[in-house]
Amino acid sequence: MGISAIRERSNRFVVNLPAIIAEALNENEDAFVQLNQEAMLNSMKSDGGRIEPAYRSQAYADKKGRNYPDLKLTGAFQGDMSFFTDGEEFFLTSNDPKMPKLVDKYTLKIFGIAPIYRPLAQGRALSTIARMFNKYVLNG
Repeated sequence: MGISAIRERSNRFVVNLPAIIAEALNENEDAFVQLNQEAMLNSMKSDGGRIEPAYRSQAYADKKGRNYPDLKLTGAFQGDMSFFTDGEEFFLTSNDPKMPKLVDKYTLKIFGIAPIYRPLAQGRALSTIARMFNKYVLNG
């Protein structure tokens, strides 16, 4: 394949970049959900702040092994988490019936990728985009 063919394919790739990014994000849906769940288990919100307020009962905090909520009681809330993207942004949520109450109590910042996990999320997405570039432009 010649340079002009690579240039043409590369230009098409760039024109379609929003759709390609959305596809790359969707391919990594499970990883993004896992990173959000891990942050929750560490009592961390998407802005890096702590999920507060602290547990009222010291006995419950002792039982959980932490003073701040991890949003995991039965596992249903975290187990029913989902990811979607509009091609510009991505969103994490839970379809569990407790979701509105938890958002009211702890804010929407319980959903998202915390700063400490962003390099991992970005690395996954960039790796997928690079693989797609290789597939569609260099080996297409």
